[in-house]
Amino acid sequence: MTNSIKRVIILGGGFAGVKCARTLRKLLPVDELDIVVFNCENHMVFHPLLAEVASGALQPKHVGAPLRQILKHIHFRSEDVLNIDIDNNHVEYEAHDGKRQKMPYDQLVIACGSAANLGLIHGMDEYAFGLKTIGDALAIQMHVMEQLEKAEVCDDSERKLDYLSFVIVGGGFSGIEIAGEINELVRQSTKFYTNFSPADIKVTVIHSRDQILPEVNPKLGAFAQKKMEEAGINFVLNSAAARASAEGVSLKDGRFIHGRTIVCTIGNAVHHLIQQLDVPKNKGRIATESDMSLPGHQNVWAIGDCAAITNAHDGSLSPPVAQFAERQGSQVAQNIIARLKQQPTKPFSFKMLGSLCSIGGFNAVAEISGIRMSGFPAWFVWRGVYLIKTPSIPQKIKVGLEWACDLVFPRTLAYLKADRTKRIGRLYFPPGDFIFRIGDPATDFYAVEKGQVEILGPVDSSGNQNILTILGPGDFFGEGALLNGHTRRHSVRARTDLELVALGANVFTQISGALKPLADAVGKTISRRTNVWSNLGAAQKILHDIPLETVMEPLKTAPLAVNDYIGKAVSVINEERLDICTIVDEQGLLVGMVTRSDLFRVVEVAAALANGSPRHITVGDIMVTAPIVIAKNDSALTAVDTMREHGFKLLPVVESENQRKVAGYVRVEKIMDAVIKQLAK
Repeated sequence: MTNSIKRVIILGGGFAGVKCARTLRKLLPVDELDIVVFNCENHMVFHPLLAEVASGALQPKHVGAPLRQILKHIHFRSEDVLNIDIDNNHVEYEAHDGKRQKMPYDQLVIACGSAANLGLIHGMDEYAFGLKTIGDALAIQMHVMEQLEKAEVCDDSERKLDYLSFVIVGGGFSGIEIAGEINELVRQSTKFYTNFSPADIKVTVIHSRDQILPEVNPKLGAFAQKKMEEAGINFVLNSAAARASAEGVSLKDGRFIHGRTIVCTIGNAVHHLIQQLDVPKNKGRIATESDMSLPGHQNVWAIGDCAAITNAHDGSLSPPVAQFAERQGSQVAQNIIARLKQQPTKPFSFKMLGSLCSIGGFNAVAEISGIRMSGFPAWFVWRGVYLIKTPSIPQKIKVGLEWACDLVFPRTLAYLKADRTKRIGRLYFPPGDFIFRIGDPATDFYAVEKGQVEILGPVDSSGNQNILTILGPGDFFGEGALLNGHTRRHSVRARTDLELVALGANVFTQISGALKPLADAVGKTISRRTNVWSNLGAAQKILHDIPLETVMEPLKTAPLAVNDYIGKAVSVINEERLDICTIVDEQGLLVGMVTRSDLFRVVEVAAALANGSPRHITVGDIMVTAPIVIAKNDSALTAVDTMREHGFKLLPVVESENQRKVAGYVRVEKIMDAVIKQLAK
């Protein structure tokens, strides 16, 4: 590039970035302006049509426009941008060889959009599908068809209904469109199955407001809801999701919506490049000047979903929708040319043309230039508008043909089943949910990341399962059945909110075979977990029958607070001859524990702290967080087995699993003394 040619770098290949690049190319020739577009994928995703990919109405390749083909005479790069240095006018990216490279710019346009953030709600990241990428849409399609196949061969009527229940979280455009498409797909498909009927299908939309589609006129929203209810879709309004699990979605009001398929269309995350930038932000979006430039940086611009741009038309903040993104891309291109020519720029101003939303079954709602329509006419307009907006002529033809075939032929029921034997994943379970039960096939190895689990014994004659052991962060389970080729010999249940890391059987075998320390740890754990009670039936029964409260000892001193200095903990342990100090929060609930051994950490923590003085170290700096505890309603058998599992000599006792208020502690010596006295009788 010669010195006379200016370089514009555009970060992002969405509606805003592509429109900006194409407009710039029309305004200035190649010998005057070098345009570089960075996007981690080599295609532009046409997001309004992702729901139709998920339902099989469109092929995935038809909603992904190849950027190299639509960005003519523009340099496209699919490398990941790692950093933006707006003070020194360059971006850093990961080159083909993995090395960090720099590229200078004269003008920079930030149009990197936003990312999905399912982690806002417990369990959504592990059990729900997002709808942000073509991969998301394909995953939904595969999963929905898999549920139909499972329901066809399921002989458990209750589980069959779970397979046929679909839960959509979010009642905006994306949520309503995917709900309508899934409902249309599964109900149309029932004629090809014999074990269930349309009456067994349940599609539920959970929305936190009192009306769906808050972006459109209330009458249109009400019409959309009425039509979708007539099509068999259920709505749970004025309710928010609290957590998700393998069984469905728990609401904040205590209700539970069953469903083995969860699609979450709410929750956005700030792009990592935006997080790194030290510029003014508005709710995570870059706050711009009226002309979309960054305050104090005349050659840096922000547009699209990542930017908070005031619309000069009405003074409101521009919504993150495609029609605004395209107009911003076009306007910022003109402002860049004006800036290069040292001419005045113009503020962004745009009057929204209207809103369109498909609701399934050849129905839609629309509001265009003040004209409202619904039903089939709105559906026809909806498809026509998006066909026009499709970025390339080949795509327009392919999408049009797909839609024409969809009017005549049923949607395909074929899906690609991915191999799931080699995988590592994260799972979330709410309290009381089973990870697996006795007799289940052994498919995974689990490590506890957060929370606690209960290992349960066989069901006794009364139909109860005794809690044998409690495991916490850093512990693992499920290894015995995997290595020995057995079905599960114990049940495992979440005792608290639980986050696990799961390794598939093949991954676990390969890692444990190659990593000797892991193999040794697994071997020792299997040996330790061998049932030592098998030859001591009387002792086991006595332990089970001993109420924990009869061997529990009260705390000798009041629990410490997290912000208490370490000197107080040392004095308490020394003067009272204690083995542990319990740490509680402002509500008096147990959050940590300090043992005699933990006091050795004072020296290394003091060295790490800036002030370096033990006087300023708090118990919170050295405590064991979320310690393993036992509840007053647990048995002495559970206490002993838990202590044996972890090598403990004592355990704190709390009021209950859900009320972690410290009630006292138990020592193995006192429990064994009670056992010996009973055996002597």
